[in-house]
Amino acid sequence: MQATSIDFLFRQIGEGQKNAFDQLFHRYYERMVRFALQYVKQPEPAEELVSSVFINVWQRRERLPEVRTPEVYLFVSVRNACLNYLRQSAKLRTIHHAPVPDGAQSEDIGHTEYRELEAIVHAAIERLPVQRKMIFRLIREEGLKAKEVAEILSVSVRTVENQLYKAVKSLADTISEYLGYHPKEQRVTGRTLLLFF
Repeated sequence: MQATSIDFLFRQIGEGQKNAFDQLFHRYYERMVRFALQYVKQPEPAEELVSSVFINVWQRRERLPEVRTPEVYLFVSVRNACLNYLRQSAKLRTIHHAPVPDGAQSEDIGHTEYRELEAIVHAAIERLPVQRKMIFRLIREEGLKAKEVAEILSVSVRTVENQLYKAVKSLADTISEYLGYHPKEQRVTGRTLLLFF
């Protein structure tokens, strides 16, 4: 979704237009739940926290036209809600490792190998340090820019870039044994990034 579109929705919501709020909710709810899951690890509290953020958006709609970066605003709101939840519950959950699925014999070898590689990459992402994993997912899976991620996580753009570089290098190192070779390297913004997806 382009920034101008969400800007427009925020302005409409600020004017009390319920259909604009419904559009915002349908476009961003699942993304926000995925983001919340990185903090709270369980679907039920993630869904409740995101729902409360959207309720808050509607209740404080008169302030929305003042928000300069609406998408960042949503992510930051969800992050803050998650951190408050974790502080209140005082429960820190460990990262769960995804098992590598067994390939069914009826599947062709190529498809089985792809699924195995996909599971290896997923497990490697889950093993990344929390901040690094979050940065990787926000940029690679959510399509956000380094500057936006820096605002969401309250870190510098340089930190985001460094953590993304380390994440990609780590994942490439992890799957190189499975592939039998090291994934392709490419120069990006003055640094070497390892591209394998």
